[in-house]
Amino acid sequence: MGRPDAPRPEDAPNRLDDEGRKTGLWAEEDAHGGFVVGEYVAGQREGIWRHYADDGRLRSEGGYADGLLHGQWTWWRANGQLLQRGDFDHEKRHGLWERWTAEGSLIDSGRYEQDEKVGEWHYYHPDGTIKKTTVHKPRKQ
Repeated sequence: MGRPDAPRPEDAPNRLDDEGRKTGLWAEEDAHGGFVVGEYVAGQREGIWRHYADDGRLRSEGGYADGLLHGQWTWWRANGQLLQRGDFDHEKRHGLWERWTAEGSLIDSGRYEQDEKVGEWHYYHPDGTIKKTTVHKPRKQ
């Protein structure tokens, strides 16, 4: 069963504006049997959207701007532990990204600039010590 505080897709009004564009609060099914909930403005996703599994468990949440992934996004595993977290700049990974194991240990961390790894990336042992470090330089245009 779902969590009592999880939204229900049937509670979203899913309205269209006078021009036939999605507007306001919407809930939509996803390809994994769950659903996403968030706001549309003039037919485009805006603000914070949340992705729920079919049992009501929060799977991910993050921002949209002008219908594109924008701002920080966080994903969780089925056991509730963090899976990964990172920032987007209009659909491209940009800024700090981190991933964790199912047990909660950091796997790796580093930065992206416009969807490319840049600078130092650290890869960790389960005890948190650094296994290796790689250095990525931006590609020349």
